[in-house]
Amino acid sequence: MDSVTQFLLGASISGALLGPRIGAKSLLIGGLVATLPDLDSLIPYDDPIDSMTHHRGFSHSLLVQTALAPLITLAVGKIVPAAREHLKMLLLTIWLVLITHSVLDSLTTYGTQIFWPLNVGPPVAFPAVFIIDPVYSLMLLAGVLTFFFARKKPGGGLRFNRIMLTLSSLYLALGIVGNVVITNRASQDPMLRDMRLHVQPTAFNLLIWQVTGVSEDRLVTGLMSLTEECALRHAVTAERHAAPTGLTEVSPSVKRLEWFTDGFYSYGVREGVETITDLRIGFYPNYAFSFKIGEERDQAFNPVPPERIRLSYEERAGEMFSLIADTATGCADTADRDTAWQQGSN
Repeated sequence: MDSVTQFLLGASISGALLGPRIGAKSLLIGGLVATLPDLDSLIPYDDPIDSMTHHRGFSHSLLVQTALAPLITLAVGKIVPAAREHLKMLLLTIWLVLITHSVLDSLTTYGTQIFWPLNVGPPVAFPAVFIIDPVYSLMLLAGVLTFFFARKKPGGGLRFNRIMLTLSSLYLALGIVGNVVITNRASQDPMLRDMRLHVQPTAFNLLIWQVTGVSEDRLVTGLMSLTEECALRHAVTAERHAAPTGLTEVSPSVKRLEWFTDGFYSYGVREGVETITDLRIGFYPNYAFSFKIGEERDQAFNPVPPERIRLSYEERAGEMFSLIADTATGCADTADRDTAWQQGSN
């Protein structure tokens, strides 16, 4: 989730727990502590794939956060004497602020290594909200601001902050339910039969969902509405390519990306350039995380240091918002569906 939302979540939790004891200082404590896990993004890596796949790693581990919570508590207690008088509640608050950061991140597409250093599989990702969701963020913001500006009044906005925190949590729960509903519906769609599925909400809403299915040699992606029991809308199907010969010579980070995406990746060739692409973030054929890993010369794969392929806003967004709006209007007829399938196959 974006850092602003993480700050607001930490501030809201801290305000709800520490607020009655130390007032508005609790908001700043919670907000700043909530940003600590994302400091891992400042660690420099020479390889852009490593930069991507090591983010949300050790600093987002529930084990690491639990171990560090007492140390952070002592540090905060020294800086804020009023908080030191409520050490047990401060410890509980710090711990909750840290772990909810990671839990919230795990409810987005990117994935979070919450069990690091245990080798229990790829990063946890159960997409229930888009990586930026104004509805969720504004609920938290309303609670935090009310608490801050009403801090000198009876009740100090504490109750309203708690209500907004509860409503925002229910919003996440709605996203989890939405994921389950769409996954169940997509698994019954003939276009997606016998494919591994990745389901996620589209930008800034919980009503329209993107479904991506992969098999060994094929990719299918399209949209589904939570409120309409429609077949897959604006469906595109394309070839999914295997690793090129000579892949063992490239950076180990390339194989790590295969693991990081939980198998939702594809190799490809674009204007003589060999690429690997994360199929979870973006819409075919323009994805947010695609990397140059080699060049084709004399019909052979020649590895090069990984380099991220940057896209313009128009390339990344494209017609996505118009497709989302169209999907929200209702179901397409069979002819539209067949046309979408054929166009994607070309």
